[in-house]
Amino acid sequence: MVKRSNQVLASDGLRGLTAATIVAVLVALAASAAQAQDVKNYTRDTYETWLHKYADVKPDFKPGEVLTAKDLERVRPFIPPGYLEQLNFPEFKMEIIAPQNHTPRRDYMDCTEKYQGQVKLRADGGLDNYVCGQPFVSTTMDTSDPSAGIKGAWNFEYRWQNYGLAGLNVVWSWENFGGTHTAPVPNPPPPQWMPFSDFTEKLPTNTTELYGGGGTFNRSLQSSYQRVYFSHLAQLEDKGGLLPAPGAKDFEFKDFIGFFEPFDIRGSAFIIYRYVEPNRSDDAWGYIPNLRHVRRISIESKSDSVLGTDYTLEDFGGFSGRPLEWTWKFLGWKDVLGVLDSKWEYAHLYGPNGIIPDDAWSIRRYAVVERKPKLANHPYSSVLIFWDAENWYPSFSIAFDRSGKLWKIALWQQRWSEAYENEWAAVNKGIQAGTFQSAQILDLGKSRGTILVGYGVGYPNVTPRHVADLFDINNLEQAHR
Repeated sequence: MVKRSNQVLASDGLRGLTAATIVAVLVALAASAAQAQDVKNYTRDTYETWLHKYADVKPDFKPGEVLTAKDLERVRPFIPPGYLEQLNFPEFKMEIIAPQNHTPRRDYMDCTEKYQGQVKLRADGGLDNYVCGQPFVSTTMDTSDPSAGIKGAWNFEYRWQNYGLAGLNVVWSWENFGGTHTAPVPNPPPPQWMPFSDFTEKLPTNTTELYGGGGTFNRSLQSSYQRVYFSHLAQLEDKGGLLPAPGAKDFEFKDFIGFFEPFDIRGSAFIIYRYVEPNRSDDAWGYIPNLRHVRRISIESKSDSVLGTDYTLEDFGGFSGRPLEWTWKFLGWKDVLGVLDSKWEYAHLYGPNGIIPDDAWSIRRYAVVERKPKLANHPYSSVLIFWDAENWYPSFSIAFDRSGKLWKIALWQQRWSEAYENEWAAVNKGIQAGTFQSAQILDLGKSRGTILVGYGVGYPNVTPRHVADLFDINNLEQAHR
């Protein structure tokens, strides 16, 4: 053990270290290994204890401070266990900023005020009398109310997103913890997959600064993404809340994701139809080039890995499953540190595994909600989700395996739409919504992760022609031609 560590130190140009220093390093390495093992043994009860212990704790740090690794005990009450341990590295710094106002746009708030009072839960957990806006009052959610969890789920489902989020390029990087990597450089998607065409910005050609730190990138995928909402649109309340598209009243949204790099997966594409009726199963189709045909995706497949990553279709955006396929429990309100006001145009990451945001953090109020699958063979036993109380956007999700042990932790970074002044302002300015910037999914059991970074992400307005072409199942295979 000592011999091997001396070799490592020598290879790093540290031959001149004293014996005492080497011993100190070895002790630190041993402690780090023990800590990693402890994280793998965390269970659902670990988080119940953390939530109760720190339920009402207020921070002793203020906006303007820059916290470092020596301050981790100060942030322990505000960072979920398992993720806090990932911050314990010498270069760690956390710039604290004041929480910004993230009130959704006026038309959404007007809908909320006008219709919220009439919304009711059905016996099966579905919604009656919902028109637009936020379905339920946040301030009345309480742990004593058994329906508070599903109410939170519907608030998240119908959070304000204009016509839906679109990403010109979302880069997926598979990584193993440790080692080094070459930063992937984003390229524009095939023309037929462009989520918006009236932009003049250029994608970055050097991303070394963005993908800092360590981590061995095994593979990077490049994709285009767009979600379009068809009904309950606050901005079209005077038109029944419906997108001018055939059958709009039947659909909540449609999702499109197409992969165009590397070449061996170019043309792989997926379309998902989510219906307004919550008991109706999604329709989903996929085109995989080596199969050379479009096929339906079964509902069970939504919990499977997407192209070998640590992400599933249900994990998209914090949660993209169907609410009634889960049981929900509201665990309470909690002050948590999150990255909802990134100071960067594109995500900056660092740390030993290159998977930690190098950014500004703020204390915000979150609804902590647990979802448990009703499907008996689902790979998760439960998932804890942290939704921002002001706009219901996600920051953390924590998934447990069938035995109840910690499996995955995900963090979502966002940039407020009004912060865009130059690049990508055309599809963000005036929307008043949190824009996806990056998501990092850590599989702590296997010491690996998946990093998603968005380039050219925003909330564009849409045209009926674009929507019809994008979600035409017959067009799924066109990018592979």
